Formats: sequence, structure tokens, C-alpha cells
Amino acid sequence: MPLGPAQATTPLGRELGALALSCVQVTEPMALLRAAQWRNALAKVGVGVPFFAVHDLGLLATVEPQAAPIGARPFVARAAGALGRAAPLVEAWAETLRELAASEVMERARAWRLADDLLTVLLLRVLGPVWERHLGPGRRPPAAQLPLDPELYRELAPELPTLFEAQGDAAQAPHLAFLERLVKERVRLIASVEQVDLDTLRMLGMFGAGAGTLNALSLLDLLNVFGNAQANDVVNFSLDLLPSILETRRAGGSQAFAVDGYAGLERRGTLDSLVLSELAFDPELFDRRFAENEVFYYAREKPHDQQRQLHYLCIDASASMRGQRATFARGLALTLAKKLMLRGEEVRLRFFDARLYDAQQVRPGRSGEAGLDVPYILCFKGERGRNYARVFSLLADDLQRIARRERRSPIVYVFTHAECHVPVETVARLRELAQLYGVFLLPSTGALHLEYLSLLHTVQIVEERALYDREARNRRALDILDDATAEPSAGSGPARTAAPSAKR
Repeated sequence: MPLGPAQATTPLGRELGALALSCVQVTEPMALLRAAQWRNALAKVGVGVPFFAVHDLGLLATVEPQAAPIGARPFVARAAGALGRAAPLVEAWAETLRELAASEVMERARAWRLADDLLTVLLLRVLGPVWERHLGPGRRPPAAQLPLDPELYRELAPELPTLFEAQGDAAQAPHLAFLERLVKERVRLIASVEQVDLDTLRMLGMFGAGAGTLNALSLLDLLNVFGNAQANDVVNFSLDLLPSILETRRAGGSQAFAVDGYAGLERRGTLDSLVLSELAFDPELFDRRFAENEVFYYAREKPHDQQRQLHYLCIDASASMRGQRATFARGLALTLAKKLMLRGEEVRLRFFDARLYDAQQVRPGRSGEAGLDVPYILCFKGERGRNYARVFSLLADDLQRIARRERRSPIVYVFTHAECHVPVETVARLRELAQLYGVFLLPSTGALHLEYLSLLHTVQIVEERALYDREARNRRALDILDDATAEPSAGSGPARTAAPSAKR
């Protein structure tokens, strides 16, 4: 659906026509459609970067250089007018893109096949400061949203020279001015790409970033992660732990219904799942084997039918849980949540200080793929002091609602410190509603003396010296992960009910 002459001078026509300045040459309309999605997401947060810049940098992170040659479009060198005068700038921009394409960040981004939300925040981090310096102080002009119609981009490439030339000098000037800015700030642009933290990018990609939509708040939360030192510490700690749990899967059974993939061979099934090699037998022999149930059928995967166990993770965000304690608690909680999700369990995670904050909830599907709101967990900051009596009373009320409505008894994991004083009566009430698993982080000269410890099913103690040695910290965290996710013995139920134990 090509643009008509009347549309060439509209805001949409000007944005699409400026693609004549782009240098990453792709022929797939879906690649252009994906770039339009990135551009629209940036526009929602007030960063109306010209489409050609979003197109080029975004495709560097998604398409291999062999499939998308980098260079000025053939008609640029032959063009007259503004497009012809822009040829030297376009060639300089292409040279910058070639250098960026060879950077480690772009190579890793292509290998990891990042989701659109992460690619958009990567573009926001790289292009946002350039756009701000380009516009200078003052109000920002609103950016037009690009249509997401594949037919619009199918035959766009041949029209680009006409669309660009139809704009006139006044309409072309803003795009040429920004192209000149990109060329002038070549060193800054390359440095901003190189400064992207690869560990953070990798971890957000592994968790799915917790974002299913490209909305303004999710983009800003993701952007905050890349500039937050505390979040970076949690990311590094979690990446030390994640390799030990990524092979976790809950084995399924098998069924004859044509759902999901193949799980094995069975003696029972339907004709459409018959192993084809059975038809190689003589008809008489096949009939006898079929009558005696000796033929083989492909069996389909079948998930377990039992109800998922609910795991309730509560993380202390008070002032006593700053620094290394926050790093350990959040990194361990994220890794535990990921392992439970891979096993097909349901996870709810929430912070507390003087109040109990909203729960982040995950219900994995058949594939086990689901995401927590990782940016929220990495950057959350409590500012309300302490009131543990109130918080755990509210938690007991929530667990009671779960017991009444869902008829489930969850496992509650509490990540806190040695001064988490809760009334014994409240903990006794919690014990009636859930299995209690406490992880206590001790101060340098402190000991754990809490009246309610005997009511917890399991107590894990992490001494301060284990927080400052990387190997000791990782070893202690992995011990807790193994203990917290140990499979129950036959007939013991979904959670351990052994006598309270304190483990260091």
C-alpha cells in the first residue's frame, strides 16, 4: 500500500522518506515493521528520534551484517538537491555504523536475540542523550506514531527517493541536521554503545525483563537498571548462580492425544501417531501385531496434572538491608524464583519494610516461560522505616485469603536480618497457614536471637563474612537454593515439615 502524492508531505511521509538516509539495507518488510515498533516506543517517552536512526542502530543489534549490508543507498550518490548534498554525511554515518556493528555489544545482542523491550531501551540509552543535546533546552515536539501495517513497508524501498525529494528543503532540514549531529558525535555515540553493561543485558534477556508490553513505564524502569550500581551488583551475583539452575525442568508424562511434542513410544495410540516403520511389515503380519497390541505409536508429552505449589517470596527492603545484604537477598530471591518457574511452580514475590508492597506474580504456562518484573526487583527502594508486626499481620491475612479461596498452603520464604522482631502469636498464625522458610543475614558482631525461630520450619543463617567473599557467598547461596528446592520424598507432601533447623 504505497503512499500517495498527498501523503508525501505529511508527518508520516516525512518520517518514511527520511529512510533514504538510512544505511543498513534490509529487504524484509517485517524488519521495517519491527523498527517502527521501536520508534513508536521511544516516542511514548518523548524521544522522537528520526526513524532512520532508530532503523539503523536497531537493525545492527538484530540482523547479521551478511544479511544487511551497510552503506549509502545506490540512489544517494546519483541524487541531486538536498539528498545529493547529504551524500558525504550519509557515507560518514555508514562508516560509524560499520564500527558499531563490530562492537562486542552489538555482536552479543545479535547472538542473544533480545526482545523488543530490551532493544528499545538499548536505543533509548544510546540515542536519547544525542537527541537531548540536539534539541537543546525547551519543549519537545510531539512525535507522530508510525503505522504498524506490513503492507505499508512491503514496497517502500523503491519509493524512498521520491518521498524524500517531495519534502522540500524546509521539511528535509530537521533530518539532515540530526544526521549531521550523529556524524559530529561519532565518538560519543560509539562510547555510549561500548558502555552498555553486558551482564545486565544478558540477565534481562534471560528473565525476559518481565515486560510484555512496550509502555513508557516499563521502558523507564529498564533504563534505570542500566544506571543503577546496586542493580548491577545484584545482576553480577545472580549471574554467578544462574548457570547452576538453568537446566532445571519438571519432567512430564506421556499421552496419546495430539498435543505438544513427542515423548516416546507406546503400545497404545491412534492411527495418526502410528510409527511409519510398522507399515513395512507384510499385511498379514501387521494385522496380527495390531490385533495383539504389538505395534508402536508415538506418545505425546503430557504435563503433570497436580496443582502447582505456590511459593511466596518476601524480601526485607528496610534500611538494615542495604548494601551487600540487599545484593544477597535480591540475587538469591531472583535465582530461586527462576528455578521454581523452570519447574513449573507458581511464584509470588513482594517487598516489605513498614508496609507490605504489591506482589509480583508469575504463573508459568506449558512451556514454563514467564517473567518477573526484574527491573522493579533490582531497583526497588524502601523508604518507610520498619513495622514488622503490621507487615506480618497483613501477610497472615493474605495467606488466609489464599487458603480460603484457593485452598492452598504455600511455602513462604522470608529474606531479612537478625533484628526482624515479629510477635510470636503472628508467627504461630502464619505457621498454621504456610510452611515457613527463613533466611537471616547477620551483622558483623551480631547473633540470631529471635523468640519465634522455633516456629519456623527451616532457618538459614548467613554470616556477614560470607557476604564479602565471592566464593563463600556463592557457595552459601547455592546451599540455600539446593535446600529450598529439594524434591520432597514420596508421600511427604509438597513441603518439608521436619523439626526446625538452623543452618549456617
